[in-house]
Amino acid sequence: MARSRLVEQTPQGMAPFDDLITDSGAVLWSFIRGEQLEFPVILNFLSDVNLGYTFEAVVVEANNVPGQTAKPITIKTGGAQDTLTVRKPIYLSVWDENTAYDTEDVVLYNGIYYKLLSGAGRIEATTPLVDPLWEVTSLNKVYLQFPGTLASDWDQDPVVGIPVYGFFELRVTEPANSILQKTWKPVRGMVEILFSPTEIVADV
Repeated sequence: MARSRLVEQTPQGMAPFDDLITDSGAVLWSFIRGEQLEFPVILNFLSDVNLGYTFEAVVVEANNVPGQTAKPITIKTGGAQDTLTVRKPIYLSVWDENTAYDTEDVVLYNGIYYKLLSGAGRIEATTPLVDPLWEVTSLNKVYLQFPGTLASDWDQDPVVGIPVYGFFELRVTEPANSILQKTWKPVRGMVEILFSPTEIVADV
């Protein structure tokens, strides 16, 4: 699929554009206010995210207005700009039965990468191939962390039936080299924040 445009328009009678870079289209992250979640993103153009790449994920407040009936199409002047944490997998080389592993540690076993689903200082002789606590993974995956405080400093709050929005983008920059330091922006779109009753009731 071609690179997604924020405003898509093809002039009448013109030949299709030749897009040399493709993506899966714009995303919509939807959250209830106060949710704190993490999502994996596979970067097919990379083999290993731990090779000195720099990751930046941001959410910029959109120009939300009271009673809006459609998603905003502009950013809010002077609005909030939030930077998200991008977590990379922790690769610990070839699996060894005598090594202690923690949750989310990644190892290589028989040419396949595995991550540990749960454990702290876990030592186990059962190989990742048959141990149910190991799951097949890859080294070209990062995890976007959306904090529960996202949108708490936005000018408009979501109300029942009317969410608020921000614009999202992930940027990936390779280490400096002697030719050209390449930068990709593989994921972008909007963040939707929905009304939450538990956010207005005092915690117990």
